Amino acid sequence: MADISSVKTLSDTPREAVMAFQYQYVDTGDESAVLKIDVSTLAPNANGDPCIAVRIVEGWWVIKSMTVEVLADADTDIIMMHIGEDDIGYHDFSKFGGLPSTLSYGTNPTGDVKFTTTGAGAVGDSYQLVLRVIKEY
Repeated sequence: MADISSVKTLSDTPREAVMAFQYQYVDTGDESAVLKIDVSTLAPNANGDPCIAVRIVEGWWVIKSMTVEVLADADTDIIMMHIGEDDIGYHDFSKFGGLPSTLSYGTNPTGDVKFTTTGAGAVGDSYQLVLRVIKEY
């Protein structure tokens, strides 16, 4: 039986998106640079322009017995957030416009967001993470 993983879009407007991510270990192991936000699939702006990048402005999470790295996809993925083991938290980056654009990290960035986990190895190891992102065109 494979690990349980899901991505759900809670809101996707021309300005922002809110997405929920869940993962639970069953028997496979850690995620490694798994695509979580494919900016090309997000709703376009009012002019029909496609989303090319995002800025994380808020995050909520519950992490059990593992760590989660939120990565900006590039030739070598860059860690935007590192969330520690057994952490329950919330960060509001909106006061300064959010984290830098996913296009500003690394060489040849795609604008997408990926996750890597470490430490998943027992039934019940899991994360629930919600991100609010501002879209860039």
